[in-house]
Amino acid sequence: MKLSLTGIDHFVIRVDLDAGQSVFTRLGFTLTPRGFHAGRGSANHTAPLPGGNYLELIYLPPGADAPFPERPEGPVALALAPTDSRAVYAELTALGYSVEPPRHLARPVELAERTRDARFINVGLPPIAPQAIGFFACQHLTRDLVWRPEWEGHANGAERVTGVIAVHPSPADLEATYVGLYDEAAIRSDADGLVVTLGGDTIGLLTPEAFKRRFPAIPVPADLSKGWFAGATLRVRSLDRLAGILAGAGIAAVRAPSGSLVVAPAEAANTLLEFKAA
Repeated sequence: MKLSLTGIDHFVIRVDLDAGQSVFTRLGFTLTPRGFHAGRGSANHTAPLPGGNYLELIYLPPGADAPFPERPEGPVALALAPTDSRAVYAELTALGYSVEPPRHLARPVELAERTRDARFINVGLPPIAPQAIGFFACQHLTRDLVWRPEWEGHANGAERVTGVIAVHPSPADLEATYVGLYDEAAIRSDADGLVVTLGGDTIGLLTPEAFKRRFPAIPVPADLSKGWFAGATLRVRSLDRLAGILAGAGIAAVRAPSGSLVVAPAEAANTLLEFKAA
């Protein structure tokens, strides 16, 4: 693999934080206390998952300095897990890409005993298609402040984000770029689209037709000029238990042809959520 990336680190959803907190709590997620990114004006809640990655609900003020597409609500970015962000930067430079040097970031984490700073080293990946997704690598320097037992138990049984789902009018046109970044062994391309596999996680770029077959109840936006970052697939312990949680919260869900349980974007901050049983 050309880039030292091992899987999905976190899935970033842009929201109004008060509304987003309410929606994702009703979806059965346990959210961390609100955090504020030092010097950036942004704030977040996260849903750390016991399988080792997480959802991030983020508020970005207008004009914020962030490598995310301009979208008022919904998925905007995918953080990938590096062995070392500085190594990823060196690898991108060796491949001929001009990217910003790694950035050291921090946000306070309120614990019962005291407040500590969670620290990260991020490096942005080049702005490749689909432009609807902002890709970056996120190295955690303080994992014990992000994944904690009190935040990893979710009523809906969520265990891990195992994949993300995007739509592009012609994923085959992107194959050479993705092979150049991730190596040929990580890429599968066919008539339905292109899939990048990192560890056990996937980045799925589907044709509109393939998306409609997989999710027949979900409409595809008319404008796909920058692609559409639709949502994510999560592994849960029990689909029956999840269905009960959603029904009790008044959240509609449908069974996809594959048997997965799907929450439409209109029910989840403009984010498609597909749940599959462990």
